[in-house]
Formats: sequence, structure tokens, C-alpha cells
Amino acid sequence: MKIVGLVFSARKAGNGFKCMKYCLERMEQKGFKTALVNAYDYEIKPCSHCNYECYAKTIRGRVEQCPVEDDVPELYKMMKATDYILFAMPTYGSRLPAIFKAFRERTSGLEHLFKDFEEFQQSYLNKIKGIIVIGNLTAGGDMSLHEALADFYNIEQPDAILLQANVYGRSSVKGDLIEVNAVKETLDRFADRVAEAIERSRTEGSV
Repeated sequence: MKIVGLVFSARKAGNGFKCMKYCLERMEQKGFKTALVNAYDYEIKPCSHCNYECYAKTIRGRVEQCPVEDDVPELYKMMKATDYILFAMPTYGSRLPAIFKAFRERTSGLEHLFKDFEEFQQSYLNKIKGIIVIGNLTAGGDMSLHEALADFYNIEQPDAILLQANVYGRSSVKGDLIEVNAVKETLDRFADRVAEAIERSRTEGSV
């Protein structure tokens, strides 16, 4: 089984990247194959300058190609091909990073990958087993966490944690949360719960 940990952040190796790396290393100890994917290394554009090609079948009676060209289709192909998915992202201005929101809003233009919502749910949403959001409550971290879970309103929610730098006596902008033992212990418990959830889903699926 393979787990892809996808990090969405404006910087290359901040708290999200380091915390995800730590979690994946623990998952490897449990026998999983893992891959760390950093959205920083990809071109991700928001929806823009289009004619609703993603809804062309409804509007104009035909399928049309999304005019935005970037790495988003490649990333979704990667997610579709893996077994399980983890996300990590910081909080910016009481919200999730724009790079994540751009990634998420582009799903409507992926008809060539997912023929309908049921396939999208089975091939992508149901694979998301854990989300790490980093942000203090005073900076809207709770709102970011709520936003990250918005896609799961009618299906099983992934395990989700909010890491608040000020709880650990740190400044989130320094990117050194992983140096705190209490953070590592929190991530250990998170990774263990994710592994247990995966095992339950496998057992239920084999019944």
C-alpha cells in the first residue's frame, strides 16, 4: 500500500513539509510505501479566463477542454493512482493557502479523469485519510481546519489535527515546530490513528 503526503505551502520546506515528512517516516515503519509531494515544485493555477468549459456539456451540450494549462491534472492523476492520501498546509490570513484552494477548485475541469462524482469520490476523496493544518486559533487556524474538511460533509471525514505554534512556545514563521518533542508525539498519535483507519477500511472492504 502506498501513501502520498501532499504539502501545500508558499515556502519550500516549512512546518507543513517537515511535519508531513515526519509522519510519512512513521508510516514507513508500519510497512507503508510513501511519497512526499510538495506542491511548491508544481505549477498550480486557479480557475481564470475561461468560458466554463468544465460545464460545457450542461451549457452547450458538448464536452470541452479546460483552457488552463499547468500541473494540476498531473497531480490528480498521481492521487488517483495511489492508495491513500495525506495533506499538510499552513494558515494564511485565517484561510487555507491559495495554492490549495486553486488545486481544489480545479476539480470541475477534470472530466477526462473522473467521469462523475461517484468516481471522483471513490478515486480521490475517500482516499484522503489525514489532514494537518498549522495555525494558531488567534490567526484563524480553526477556520482553516473547518475549510479543509468542507469537502467531506456527506462522507467519512479524514483524521484532522490543528498544530498551534503558540501552544508549543514557538513562532510558526520560523518553521521549527518539528523540533518540539510534544509536536512529534502529537504527530505519532495522528499517524497511528491514520494507520488504524486504513486498516479498518481495508477490513470492511474485504467483508
